[in-house]
Amino acid sequence: GGVIMIPLILLFFFFLFFIVERWLFFNQRSKINDSLVREVLDKLYSGNLQGADALCTSDKTALGNVLQAGISQLGKPIDHIEKALEIQSNIEINEMEKRTSWISIISGVAPRLGFIGTILGVILIFFKISQTADISIGTISAGLYQKMITSAAGLVVGVIAFMGYHFLLTLIDNYSMKLQKQIFEFVRGIQKPVK
Repeated sequence: GGVIMIPLILLFFFFLFFIVERWLFFNQRSKINDSLVREVLDKLYSGNLQGADALCTSDKTALGNVLQAGISQLGKPIDHIEKALEIQSNIEINEMEKRTSWISIISGVAPRLGFIGTILGVILIFFKISQTADISIGTISAGLYQKMITSAAGLVVGVIAFMGYHFLLTLIDNYSMKLQKQIFEFVRGIQKPVK
């Protein structure tokens, strides 16, 4: 494949690093404890603000951080609380999306590098023909081989990176909807009159 294979191989390993790192980060932060909102609200109803805050801290997930932001605004008007929840949820989603743009860049650059390898292969063919004045299959086969290998490698890396990028974005979008549902439950819970 020639020298173009070096950046293509590097892009493949960068892609693997970013996809694994983002996947591990997402799995750690996206866990949703279905009972967390209820437990936090129970603490709040009993007047144990510090206990509710401690529950969120110990959860170590995006949901825990979002609820903690809401708890920090308790006592203020509901729109302040909702704004804090919204801002923190946006921060959490942005943290999950961080570095995914590199995967998107790799999905676009890899096929283009493969195309450059194709051009270099064609140049090699014509250079050999100009040197030898021979148009036999032996003369052009090395250039054709380079052309096909780089094209295929670029497309494979690009397609895998493209799929990985959209797979992560789909996971994050689905999680965002679940997070919004939990936020809604929390807001509804804090507006309920305490019996």
